[in-house]
Amino acid sequence: MKKVLLVCLKLLKKLTLIALITFVLTFTLYITNGENKLIYYVVRPLLNKHYDSQVRDRKI
Repeated sequence: MKKVLLVCLKLLKKLTLIALITFVLTFTLYITNGENKLIYYVVRPLLNKHYDSQVRDRKI
């Protein structure tokens, strides 16, 4: 019974540590406005390249 309890405590410690690290990383990303910078500098150029390379059959 003690072995099971010790294993559960070790697992709980690891999960708590992982949750804390994840929270700190996401909080830092939020505070530095990193998600918008990532979208602006990485995702948007890829989407622009994709849509600019499409063949248009109608002019606007």
